[in-house]
Amino acid sequence: MRPGGHLVTAVGLGALAYAKTGSPALVAGCVAGAFLIDTDHYLDYLAVEGQWRRPSPLAFLRYAFALRTRRHVLPLHSLELMVALALLAHVWPEPMLLGYLAGAMLHLVLDIAVNGEHLHQPLLFYWFVYRAWHGFAPQRLITPVTLPPDAGRRPIREFFTWRPAERPLPVPDAGETPAADITPRLPSAAT
Repeated sequence: MRPGGHLVTAVGLGALAYAKTGSPALVAGCVAGAFLIDTDHYLDYLAVEGQWRRPSPLAFLRYAFALRTRRHVLPLHSLELMVALALLAHVWPEPMLLGYLAGAMLHLVLDIAVNGEHLHQPLLFYWFVYRAWHGFAPQRLITPVTLPPDAGRRPIREFFTWRPAERPLPVPDAGETPAADITPRLPSAAT
């Protein structure tokens, strides 16, 4: 799911939480979990991808939407973290923590539902240890896709789309050669 979809669902979850409880802390946690969890993509861009010389959000969005990412570390998109936070919430049930858990689980469920067709193993992808086992390498985690020719050129517009524009490449039948005009779009090392 694209960030704009997560923003809409974060606002919806926060509004529902406020209507039910009136707790600003619960609302803040819901929004952080449902939307701000994606800050780990930006942290990967800066630290893992080495793009700290181009830290602007627009440069990041262009890079991400053009699928140039070389590693998917994504520490906040980890079910191990969710289990640890759930255990913490069991002994320390603070509204912000409970909201974060609710928002983050909504975020991950939507990611699996919407982005699942792009992942080799949609459920396993959200385990940090699984991504680490595969070296965080997109080639080992994500299905090759085709991109529209203008991918990443309109980052604000792409931010507010619901679904990714890329499509998985068709899998050829056994013994069949893939069409010559379709090439896998794997993340590029070029920046």
